[in-house]
Amino acid sequence: MTNTNSISLNVISGNGMISVSRPTAQMKTVTGVPTGQPKGKKATLLLTSVFGPYAQDDEFRSRKINPMELYHNQVTREQGPFSLRMFHRSWGQMLIQANLTSPCVQLDFPVRERFIEELKTRKYDVIGIGSIVMNVGKVKEMCRLIRKYQPEAVIVIGGHISNLGGLENRVDCDFIVKGDGVRWFREYLDQDPDQPLRHPVINSGFGTRAVGIDSPGDVAATIIPSVGCPMGCNFCATSAMFGGKGKFVNFYETGD
Repeated sequence: MTNTNSISLNVISGNGMISVSRPTAQMKTVTGVPTGQPKGKKATLLLTSVFGPYAQDDEFRSRKINPMELYHNQVTREQGPFSLRMFHRSWGQMLIQANLTSPCVQLDFPVRERFIEELKTRKYDVIGIGSIVMNVGKVKEMCRLIRKYQPEAVIVIGGHISNLGGLENRVDCDFIVKGDGVRWFREYLDQDPDQPLRHPVINSGFGTRAVGIDSPGDVAATIIPSVGCPMGCNFCATSAMFGGKGKFVNFYETGD
């Protein structure tokens, strides 16, 4: 089973969408923060995951063997019919959206046609795409579509895909961001990067099932206390985005 139709569209603040002239300097960065967005806090944002359908062998290098599920694709994939099945929202983008004062829309798990519809319907100053490495083909296509329908928009790429060497030569984007996305966007949009973090309400997962039986009542909440990872396992690339092995950023020092 694949997640092809789940869409979340959330508007945080502001009613009008404002167009902006594209900056003359096209800069790509993997460290630090670039020169601020010309419209600052008034800039309009779209944050989106890569488009579906998922777990299909297609022209964008999506593969049937890689379902869009944390557990069945990684954690419990070898448990066969006993593997835990569920889908998760894009938590990082939800956290970024909840901590910006700028008008921000999140489009989560759209199909390609829905993404194009959004580009045709609303004008954005900044469009952020979050992805893992294996979906680089879809990110490339999304950048192409943005340049076609909204050529003045600034394209920001983040997530695990930012670890991919030579990414700046493979996709047509303006910024490649590693590290704390909340702080990066706050600084880019001329907002206080050190203001307290607001945690969005996050259901841990949806579409939960095991051995073919749906479990709609088994719902848990998710709390994100930090980004990065203090463990620094050799097989994981997470810490690399935050300064190296064992590096992480604490959002909450205590549970109070």
